[in-house]
Amino acid sequence: MICIDAGGCTTAAMRQMTAEQLLHLGTRQVVYLKSGIHDGELAFMLHGADGASLVAFDTIEEAVQTAVENGLRLAAIH
Repeated sequence: MICIDAGGCTTAAMRQMTAEQLLHLGTRQVVYLKSGIHDGELAFMLHGADGASLVAFDTIEEAVQTAVENGLRLAAIH
């Protein structure tokens, strides 16, 4: 799972957050990039902090490029 964060949260702080706390960060500041099945195909999907599916991409590179183009930073969390 990847956290894309434009709000200045540190990776260590985000690892300690509950789902409820992440929800309050807002979908414009934090999105998650996860692989999954979309229309029967493997896709890389961005989800808002509330878990809502936002957009699917064919490749991880497209997803990351879109995030970067929108001013978001990537930080790995597990």
